[in-house]
Amino acid sequence: MCGIAGYILKENDKHPVEDIDHLLKPIRPRGPDDEGVCLISRQNKSCKFYKTDKTVASLSSSLAHIQDKPATLAHDLAFIHTRYSIIDLSDAGHQPFLSRDKSVIAVFNGEIYNYLELRKELETLGVQFKTSSDTEVLIEGYCILKDKIWSRLNGFWAVALYDFRQNSVILSRDRVGVAPLYYRETRKGFYFASSIQSLIDISPKDITPNNDVIEGFIQCGIKDHDGSTYYSEIKTLPSKTTVTFKSDQILLKNTQHQKYWDFSQQRLTQNDISFSEAVEKYRKVFFDSVEIRLRADVKVAFELSGGLDSSSIVAAAAILRNNNITTYTAKVKDADEEPYARSILKKYPVDYHVIEPIENDFIENYKNFNQLMEEPYDNPNAYTHHKMLQIMKQQGVAVVVTGAGGDEVLAGYEASFWPKAYAQLKQEGMQSYLQADWYEFCRRFKTFKTSKETLKHYFLDSFKRFKMRPKFKHSEQNVTSALNHHRQYQNMRFHQRSLHHFNVALVPFYMRSSDHFTMGIPIEHRFPFLDYRMIEFGLQLPPAYLFKNGWTKYILRKAMEPYLPKKILWRRKKMGFTFPYAVYFTKHKSTFEPILNNLKENFGSYDELLKTNPILLWRLLSTGVWQEN
Repeated sequence: MCGIAGYILKENDKHPVEDIDHLLKPIRPRGPDDEGVCLISRQNKSCKFYKTDKTVASLSSSLAHIQDKPATLAHDLAFIHTRYSIIDLSDAGHQPFLSRDKSVIAVFNGEIYNYLELRKELETLGVQFKTSSDTEVLIEGYCILKDKIWSRLNGFWAVALYDFRQNSVILSRDRVGVAPLYYRETRKGFYFASSIQSLIDISPKDITPNNDVIEGFIQCGIKDHDGSTYYSEIKTLPSKTTVTFKSDQILLKNTQHQKYWDFSQQRLTQNDISFSEAVEKYRKVFFDSVEIRLRADVKVAFELSGGLDSSSIVAAAAILRNNNITTYTAKVKDADEEPYARSILKKYPVDYHVIEPIENDFIENYKNFNQLMEEPYDNPNAYTHHKMLQIMKQQGVAVVVTGAGGDEVLAGYEASFWPKAYAQLKQEGMQSYLQADWYEFCRRFKTFKTSKETLKHYFLDSFKRFKMRPKFKHSEQNVTSALNHHRQYQNMRFHQRSLHHFNVALVPFYMRSSDHFTMGIPIEHRFPFLDYRMIEFGLQLPPAYLFKNGWTKYILRKAMEPYLPKKILWRRKKMGFTFPYAVYFTKHKSTFEPILNNLKENFGSYDELLKTNPILLWRLLSTGVWQEN
């Protein structure tokens, strides 16, 4: 991953370089290895490349400095890039990148995992490559395939390119929105960047808070759901979309939007594909999605939680790489999954590391971390995750492969997905009807222990949840866009809920959050479960293949049955990557209570919220810290 930024202006002139500085500084931490700038005149179809203080030495002598005003080109388009080198570490991967026929200039943040296969295909069409980078494959692929290139890419990206032939600017984001691309429109033109702060800095006096987003997040924890940010003037470009600015276009509303991909809108039935066929296909795609994410010219490591998803990825990678992989496990007090993670060593003698404890200094760093996140975030474990990744980076890791996304693709959140799947199965004929009842029976009463848990759930836990329902004194009265989505979710059918989490709720939030706490280091996150082929097939699977015999994500369990220890494969309860709310915010009440009291609205006392709804308390605290910053 890298950082990109730029602008499209109304007038072609020798614009002051202050805007370049404002856009560049916040994205600098994302790309410590190299920097570059290109100014382009769409009117004259000309361009000039510039260096900065951080441009690699081997290129500096041939480039004018962007601060050298006499050398600045009259222009109406600028591309800025900061590089975090992952593939082809040489200066040949410097950006902005010019195509071999000089018809396209581009800046690119992301990774194209299938670049080797695309490179071979393009070579058969006569393309001669001068680097071994995925950047060149993307740009030469665009030169040959035009808009068809986007659906051919397997990876994540935010791209801005200028096509001299069409005199047009094209912006594109990946299918799931892993790579961010924010934008802001001003009187001068259209600005874009990988960072929100870049767009604030170009004109901070004109920035206003987005009250709909702020209140909606407090109400129900939903944000990043409609392209909005916490700032009314700053939005994010839609994922799975390209936007084309023709030569006379400056405003986004006048541009051409093209969606090059979409999620599966309906699922297969059990008559369309047998369970054994589904398992074989799933296993094949899964192993390949892991394999192509091992491609890098730097050290790659794996997060290993001891859960099914991360353990499946580690097992696949260990098989593919003859156990020559490195894993990291976080040991968390009162939620220790390390013994489960360690059990992977019985099958695969990988390079295994344990990190502990890592959240103790949150009290010292929460303000700086909030600035790094740029907006309020819904769980302090983002900081814990950030600290874990920092330690990995200090030990030479540059890329981290993670199990995130498996629950969204395979409906792994049982409390959210199963009631709707149950209702659907009961309407699909006798076989599905019986499967639904059998799953429900197994889920509740498979063992004496689970029977006790079921009874506890229906009596004690239900009572606790009733007592812990959030009490909104003011914000609940305002119907925000987030609250509307939350209410609509209650009436959605099973598949609609799956799509909701990709389009509105969990995935957009986590992608934005993950980008911030990784690229502030920087370190690159990779998500095999969010390979578009995994998503396409996962969202087509019949519910009966996901929920079976009392087990969630049944198809993944059967696909990995030959490769995982039973202790992991048939583990019923997962603790998750938790944060000790009660202990931590009781201990540091003197620091955090004033933040709550400074909020304009009264949501209840600190002690009451900590006791009845610590998650709401944190959302309020996170919002308060953001407002102070």
